[in-house]
Amino acid sequence: MLAACSGDPELLADRACQEEHLPKGLERLTFGNLSRSEMGREVGAAPLEAAGVEGGYFAYWKERRDRLESDPPIEIVCQVVAFRDGGEASRFVAELPANADWLSVTVAGIALAEGTGIEEVAAEGARAFRLDEPDGKIRHAVAVARDRFVLSVHLGGPEGAVSVEAAIAILETMAR
Repeated sequence: MLAACSGDPELLADRACQEEHLPKGLERLTFGNLSRSEMGREVGAAPLEAAGVEGGYFAYWKERRDRLESDPPIEIVCQVVAFRDGGEASRFVAELPANADWLSVTVAGIALAEGTGIEEVAAEGARAFRLDEPDGKIRHAVAVARDRFVLSVHLGGPEGAVSVEAAIAILETMAR
């Protein structure tokens, strides 16, 4: 399905973050194409189809550690979602609610914990959210529409080790 929607599955993979876009010391643990039903586990595939979502691609990166540390490792998920046209992609970002179900559409494989606090924060040129998880982990989620694609970065880790600015910096290097 993804090949039919984008013309070339490599196109989506090329738009996601690559090792050179990220801080040193991270390794890619998993990646792959996403269907509407995979992205819409929380909200359902039908609302995503109505929004114009065709499919997507994600890459999950995690900080490599040589020793045990008490702070959680830094994690990054970069995701690209293809829409039928640019208007649908822009509308999706503009109308993205600040709730866990809809933010889960922009991040494959990371379930937002029950009780996670979500606050929209100011960010130039993107929608940005700060997620305070009950275990003390902080996640910054940023999303932007480019052409008919929505690019997103979720950057998580301990307080002080991650920032919305760092997430935006990664987002800005994607697809360039």
